[in-house]
Amino acid sequence: MREEEFVKALLAEGRADAIPEEYDWYTPLIGDWDFDYWDSFGVANPSEKRHVKGEWLFRRVLEGTGIEDLFICPLRTTRDTDPQPDAEYGVALRMFNAEKKCYDMVYACKQYMKRLEIHKVAEKIECHVVGEQEKWVFSDITENTFHWCNMTLAEDGNWKVNSEIFAKRKVNE
Repeated sequence: MREEEFVKALLAEGRADAIPEEYDWYTPLIGDWDFDYWDSFGVANPSEKRHVKGEWLFRRVLEGTGIEDLFICPLRTTRDTDPQPDAEYGVALRMFNAEKKCYDMVYACKQYMKRLEIHKVAEKIECHVVGEQEKWVFSDITENTFHWCNMTLAEDGNWKVNSEIFAKRKVNE
């Protein structure tokens, strides 16, 4: 099948030499994850949080020169039974930028497309949305868990958390 050839050409087994080992920040995230997504979208009381289960799949691609992921919320198995008005089925591609010593990223879903620039800050991976006061932050990364936040810069100069994810590696990997 042609789909098998596409997948075979897209996916990579390991990191390309074009990505120096010290910049191989996404290795711990490669694999399949289940997550709990929390935000206040559509909730009458702002102190309450909406909870949706999702999945996130990370792979090395393009001969190991990039990291691609699929962000799926809600889960594929519950998209029909638990529809969400802002459901996302998105894809991201990250490519190492040797000149800037960071990653360039594009994220696309049916609602929008964004370009991001990614830097490592201490133990966090910070993905800054180009042209906006918004960032997506991976933190508390372990072999089997990570935390992710979507944040915007408030008028007072502090970062406000809009949504967050608590992810766990899928058991059957």
